[in-house]
Amino acid sequence: MANIRINLKLIRRLSVVLLVLLCLGGGIVSISLWESNKKEQAMLHQNEVDEDARRRREGWVEYKGELYAPKSDFEKILIIGTDKTEPFAPSNSYNNDSQADFLLLLLVNHKNETLEVLHINRDTMTYVPILGVTGQYAGTIEAQIALAYTYGSGMSDSCENTVDAVSTLLKVVVPDHYIALRMTAVGIINDMVGGVTVEVADDFTGIDDTLIKGENVTLKGEQALNYIRARSGLEDSTNINRMNRQKQFLEGFSNQLKSLGDDFKPSSSDLKKLSDYVISDFELRELEDLFNNISEYEFTQMHDIAGEAKKGTEYVEFYPDDEKLTAQIVELFYEKAG
Repeated sequence: MANIRINLKLIRRLSVVLLVLLCLGGGIVSISLWESNKKEQAMLHQNEVDEDARRRREGWVEYKGELYAPKSDFEKILIIGTDKTEPFAPSNSYNNDSQADFLLLLLVNHKNETLEVLHINRDTMTYVPILGVTGQYAGTIEAQIALAYTYGSGMSDSCENTVDAVSTLLKVVVPDHYIALRMTAVGIINDMVGGVTVEVADDFTGIDDTLIKGENVTLKGEQALNYIRARSGLEDSTNINRMNRQKQFLEGFSNQLKSLGDDFKPSSSDLKKLSDYVISDFELRELEDLFNNISEYEFTQMHDIAGEAKKGTEYVEFYPDDEKLTAQIVELFYEKAG
């Protein structure tokens, strides 16, 4: 009997030991599983952080619950028409006496071989960067976007300041390049392609009597400049009316360029004449390549920004419709992320 009791005691002790070991083992397994799950969650979170960082780097946006990525193989070129006629020259100061008379954002889709233009009203109110006496950034003011060009020497710094103002207006959509033109350049470019034909949309009596309302005219030299620039003295002297004529001119220019065919190239004398009236961050060879490429592209549409023009303290001020502008930015510059 004694032996049996001893064995039972051993069995009980072994059972207790086994139970303790099982409990410890279960605890160890639980801890291990918890740590493994924690590590997995941390990795998932890090992947999400990395993915969000990647999207931010690539300029993704969220609109109405959907993710959009910037369009690929897509170039944005800001064309700045300044309000002077003489060749470009630096003011040797942190500001100058010139403004942007017109602003066009050329959208070049190399994938689809198409061209679109976003026409930006020069009276558009936005936050314009200002430069201090040393030429450094000194804050912003709410002003007509045309004034962005006034800050800087009137050369590349003024162009870059205008690029920054346009980027602010378009909610951080940054133009890739800029081309600034003196008004004299309009007539030169017009004549380079043999003139642009338009149906005259306004009565230019007293401004340019060769432009008779309702007639089809192939613009030459000064006529082209008068047609896209004149405001004062017209029955409708608003900038919006002038923008409609600029749109008409651009469409006519595109059609004329296309009619010249693939063999068309500007003459070296025309390019030399033009060089004093154009500044750009493109190299000359890049400009020539761009011109040769887009001469074969299809011009599809010209867009305006919706909004309201109001009489300000001194001048007309144009206020974009923010909701419509946001939708337009997404449509023009982004595509749904796949």
